[in-house]
Amino acid sequence: MVNNALHNGLAYTYTVFAMLFIGFYCIFTRRSMIRLLIGIEIISKAICLFIISGSYPQGTAVAQVLVITVIVIEVCVMAVGLGLVINAYRRSKSIDVRDFSNLKG
Repeated sequence: MVNNALHNGLAYTYTVFAMLFIGFYCIFTRRSMIRLLIGIEIISKAICLFIISGSYPQGTAVAQVLVITVIVIEVCVMAVGLGLVINAYRRSKSIDVRDFSNLKG
C-alpha cells in the first residue's frame, strides 16, 4: 500500500514538472500572445495539480477549496488577457509580442 502511494506521488510529481516545463517553454520561446496565455494556463494547472496531490494523503477539503479559488482567479486573468489580445489585434493587426514595442509610454 505504501509502495503504491509512493509511485502515485512520483507520478504526480513528474507530471507537475512536465507541465511546468511545457508552460515555461510556451512562455519563453513563443512570441504569440495567445500561446503566452496558454503557457500561463498550463503553469497554473500544474500548480493546482501539485496542491491537490500534496493534500490528498491528509483527506481534507481545504486544498480543493483553494484550487477552486485559484481556478476562479485564473478565469478572471484569462478574460482580461484575452480582452487585451483582442484590443491589441484591433490596433496593430498582429498578436506578436515584438510588434508592441511601440506602445511603450
